[in-house]
Amino acid sequence: MIYNSVLKNSYEVNFAIDRLDSLGLFPHPDRVKSWDTYRIVNLVSKADRISSILDVGCNCSPIMPILKRLGFKNLYGCDLFLKNTDYTLMEGDYSLDQIYEDQTFNISVQDLEKTNFNDNMFDFITSLSVIEHGVNIQNYFREMNRILKKDGILLTSTDYWPDKVVNAVKTKYNPKHNPDNIFSREEIETNIIKTAEQYGFVLTEPIDFTYEDKVVHWDTTGLDYTFIFFALKKDKSL
Repeated sequence: MIYNSVLKNSYEVNFAIDRLDSLGLFPHPDRVKSWDTYRIVNLVSKADRISSILDVGCNCSPIMPILKRLGFKNLYGCDLFLKNTDYTLMEGDYSLDQIYEDQTFNISVQDLEKTNFNDNMFDFITSLSVIEHGVNIQNYFREMNRILKKDGILLTSTDYWPDKVVNAVKTKYNPKHNPDNIFSREEIETNIIKTAEQYGFVLTEPIDFTYEDKVVHWDTTGLDYTFIFFALKKDKSL
């Protein structure tokens, strides 16, 4: 399986949902986001159950409850805000309030660009559709480098289309009040990956940029695009 890739078609979404179900897990409440959820879970599931794992932008994310079900013990989450939605995270399982009240999850309200976590603290950091929401890319990689252990893995997914899709719609989901970014291939290669390399990260494998369909439709903006996922290894400290 190639992990670092573009979401190509709806078949890949259905495959991810089926795989999560076969493992006794659950899909993302936003069905299409089960694609990158499964990629994250599949990669992390091979690790030691005492690994320290942080989910940045954890609000509405199923990552922590899924990893708990897989037996992981040291789970952390942070976001600028919590409990800001009214739907149940997954049918018949955790509601959002239950997640925040679950003492096995170490959840805090803080900015992922400047956290209070210790240096070299985490084995994995997961970032599920976060960086498009006005995150400063340099600050992101600088901070992720600081709090990841040597050889730690940063797992990132975000909105994508090979040619630039301009979004002029500001939403309540973007706390920095800028339009959410749909990254182009040029932005991924020259801004995001090159910046990651400057902060000591290397791709675990080349990104497969092959694409087919605009699988994602966002009702709020009326835009169609897809997702991209890539894993980066902390190769050195700044």
